[in-house]
Amino acid sequence: MGVSYIKPDPAKVDTLVVALWQSQHAIDYLVKSRNLTEETIRHFKLGFDTSTNAISIPVYKGGELVNIKYRRIDPQEKSKYIGESGAEAWLFNEEGVEVGRKRGRILVVEGEIDCMSAWQAGVTNVVSPSAGKDSFGVWLEQIDSIPSIYIAYDNDEGGKSGARKLADRLGNDKCFDINYPDVKDANEFLMKHTPTEFRELLKEAKPFIRQQFKTVGDIIHQLRTGVDGSIQTQFIPGVKFQRGWMAVISGRTNVGKTSYVMNIANDLASQGVGVLIMPFERGIESVGERFLHVRYKSSQQDFALKNDNEWDKIINDVIDLPVHFAMPDKEEIIDFIVRSKRYFDTKVVIVDHLDYLVRQLSGGNRGDAIADTLQQLKKVAEDAGVVLMIVSHIRKIERPGDFIARSKRPNIEDLKGSSSLYQDPEVVVMLSETQEDGEIFVDVLKNKGEMLGRAYNFDKSTGEYRGVGQEVSMEARNRELEESQKAADELWNS
Repeated sequence: MGVSYIKPDPAKVDTLVVALWQSQHAIDYLVKSRNLTEETIRHFKLGFDTSTNAISIPVYKGGELVNIKYRRIDPQEKSKYIGESGAEAWLFNEEGVEVGRKRGRILVVEGEIDCMSAWQAGVTNVVSPSAGKDSFGVWLEQIDSIPSIYIAYDNDEGGKSGARKLADRLGNDKCFDINYPDVKDANEFLMKHTPTEFRELLKEAKPFIRQQFKTVGDIIHQLRTGVDGSIQTQFIPGVKFQRGWMAVISGRTNVGKTSYVMNIANDLASQGVGVLIMPFERGIESVGERFLHVRYKSSQQDFALKNDNEWDKIINDVIDLPVHFAMPDKEEIIDFIVRSKRYFDTKVVIVDHLDYLVRQLSGGNRGDAIADTLQQLKKVAEDAGVVLMIVSHIRKIERPGDFIARSKRPNIEDLKGSSSLYQDPEVVVMLSETQEDGEIFVDVLKNKGEMLGRAYNFDKSTGEYRGVGQEVSMEARNRELEESQKAADELWNS
């Protein structure tokens, strides 16, 4: 999102270190309960925050303090870890990356205390992700080039699932799974076993194997539980997107297509679905602002009147929002989609819009260029397992400002440039103005399921779409339009 992270004052680390050595309670936790030595405690500059009864763990990036994590001591606390508000999430023990590059292998553990325990045991080429097993991000680039990656996440269902996800991102062929025999994590193992036994455990690691096959039992479980991995948004009625699907979203010029897809992006992000937006027409700054207008239902004037406290709330809200913007060069588009999937678990990619993308990618015949571009994007969507939503224009079907002509609803054949626009995607969505002021109707003109439509109020100042009435079937929508279409035709020909 381009939000500036808040960096903690380095002097705070020194204050917390002093507080630690004045607290026997905190020292006992680290030494007796976690088996850390004084050398380890001092090396990682651990401290103690009396207000939260938590061990402070500073996080550095390029030698600069970027965050302070806090591990609460009280076992009754529901949230064990907290961090500095608005600070950047980053790898713990970044120094381990350089050691890993030199040795050609690196160990990734789930938590900071696990990381310190492994370091203390002599495995200094060790790191811990910023937020545990479900943490992914650009930090993956730091270890991507290391030939062998050993993953030692917690010995529970969540840890094993997180390890498999990480291996998928980095490549199963170079990732190795560490299985603890009788304990939960690295810290607990090293409290019961020697450093030599820990290194022997690493040697026994097995390579991950990609799950390429499903049994009938897997499919039955999916049907019984209703967990099908589909993605839905309230702004595309009746569509359950599957991985690898492509949708084309179109409508007349200035109907509000960019605002519409920003509503989709905000809806998905609020569900925790990662979204990558490629705003080729208007650029990141303009479309990024539109996204914020939509998310906070605020106009440009509303934002100008917000005070510092309101801005702080907004920053804290969006800083970890799973939405990213990118405008890669034409040679890098596919690579950006793949990397976004790996680093951020992106599930939906929005391209706004196709016409600008085609100008970058191809020359010559426009129809052929569109078809080739869609085929390339469709392939990467299927390979990466993402949903691709592409904004496209329709051909000009009315005279500028002619209201009667605008009452003619654009259809699927009005997509501009190539029949591939409605043949290749699984979903086609068309936006059109209704006779109600400020109202847009969203038609699903192609879908592997029901084809529904719904009216939305469109606030041009904020870009917000608000649903009006109930979803209606295509048949009902067509019947509703027939009379107004006939009246418009009569006026048009009179």
